Amino acid sequence: MKNIFYSLCALIFCTFTTTNLNAQKYDISVQLINCNDSTAYLAHYFDGRIFADDTTQLINGKGKFSKDKVLDQGIYVIYLPSQKYFDLLIGEDQEFSISADPKDFIGSISVDGSKETDGFHNFQKFMKSQNEKSKAIQEAYKKATDDSEKEKFRKQFKNTDIEVRAYIEKLKSEFPENSFVQKFAQFTLSPKIPDFKNEVPESTPDRDKVIQRKSYLYNKDHYFDHVNFTDNRYLRTPILKKKLDFFYEKILVQSPDSIVKESVKLIENARPDTTFFQYLTQYALNFAVKSKVMGMDAAFVNLAKRYYLSGQATWADSTLMANIRERVIKTQFNLIGMKSQDLLMQTPEGEFIRLHEIEAPLTVLYFWEPDCGHCKKVTPKLKTEILDKYQDKGLKVFAVCTQDQKEMWENAIHDYDIYDFINCYDPEFQTNFRIFYDVYSTPIIYLLDKDKKIIAKRLDIDNLKLFLDNELKNN
Repeated sequence: MKNIFYSLCALIFCTFTTTNLNAQKYDISVQLINCNDSTAYLAHYFDGRIFADDTTQLINGKGKFSKDKVLDQGIYVIYLPSQKYFDLLIGEDQEFSISADPKDFIGSISVDGSKETDGFHNFQKFMKSQNEKSKAIQEAYKKATDDSEKEKFRKQFKNTDIEVRAYIEKLKSEFPENSFVQKFAQFTLSPKIPDFKNEVPESTPDRDKVIQRKSYLYNKDHYFDHVNFTDNRYLRTPILKKKLDFFYEKILVQSPDSIVKESVKLIENARPDTTFFQYLTQYALNFAVKSKVMGMDAAFVNLAKRYYLSGQATWADSTLMANIRERVIKTQFNLIGMKSQDLLMQTPEGEFIRLHEIEAPLTVLYFWEPDCGHCKKVTPKLKTEILDKYQDKGLKVFAVCTQDQKEMWENAIHDYDIYDFINCYDPEFQTNFRIFYDVYSTPIIYLLDKDKKIIAKRLDIDNLKLFLDNELKNN
């Protein structure tokens, strides 16, 4: 929990704020029994971190968080420098008292003055007991020796989920419809997937796969059933980002089309709430940027054009917009699956050659510099480990020198003995190859198919081998 303390010290507020007009101030009295800490922090969750809202000095464990304004509703943390902390829900009632023993926060918390905060605490206690029960059942299941005994534990484990859902359903009757305590409790649930075995006939070809596909699609389509994306209270919870991360990383197919489709669906659902709309738009774009999946930059380009370059991202400052625009310009012409931009290049002999005129089932497009340290390691490997081994399969290497020093370039061709490469350059820099292929460092390797469509890009030698072997196997 050290990172939480650092966040509290460094980040005093969060830029995502809303206004609650149902109250005039917050006044939260705290009594921490047998507490040796002299300070306590009040903070809210956001994007997997916590952000400080207030601090109080503790005298004999007593303190008060109070200001003439209201707090945005959500899940908050009371955090101690000793790295002990507990969660609490802050709803419409923001004048209440809470006492707890740091030795057992969940078991000892007592709330006076806020039914919602007390209801959240009771939910925490219930879930803790259910988790302990589930753990005990799992341990017993592992030790079971016969099928009947295992079936008994499976039923018990299933009943714990039924009990949780019943408890949460009861909260809906105990609290008003807009109360966040019952909404948050529902948010903790995973989709209850129907048993599709009863829907798919036994005679169905590949029946198990059909059932698995139906289950997957149901889970994907209903994963966020318990979230109202126009209610930004969900942003101030410890589980929203975890659910988004799991959804994007584990549930969605890691392809640009899938990421864009599901991102747009979530973002558009949140459009009525500017705060949620901003958060989900930023989350989706950042996911595409950070993804290590080759080709995910297509999702970045799509989302950036749709929401940022269209002027909808009103929160983005000029620096951010300039960076996004530059990244889109450098990326949009070299996406996986696109036909590569043609290049009219000059050979050492002064003749001209076009990339798209090269007839080959596979073409390696190689951007390099004679005096580049890394190129000095990659260029000979590209000859001995790639071209020499795959040339009989029809592979060709279209090697573009990115500099204009012809003598240095010709010497390097001789030194590396790469006369089998299609060596060329653009001494007048008229082809815009740096923009079309995002060449701002070297070496850079692309793999193109027979139609000069981009199969893969920014490869090292080992990955190039894998792609070549895979393409040759499939074709």
